[in-house]
Amino acid sequence: MMSAYNFEEASLKILFETGMDEYGKPQVTTKTYRNVRNDIPADQIAVVAQVIASLSKYSLHEAKRSETEAIEF
Repeated sequence: MMSAYNFEEASLKILFETGMDEYGKPQVTTKTYRNVRNDIPADQIAVVAQVIASLSKYSLHEAKRSETEAIEF
């Protein structure tokens, strides 16, 4: 039997730095964007994250792309 991954969905999580805590570590808040296509290269996702962050009053801390895949049996 041959198993395979089947793409289900992807999302982009953008982390914004909203300030510093009492220990000097950055405080972050997140915004998640769903329905990201699976065929978009990382450099294009990075550009989108930077553009979205430029619309915010907070600075971009990090961007993460998450993907969910089902295993077909």
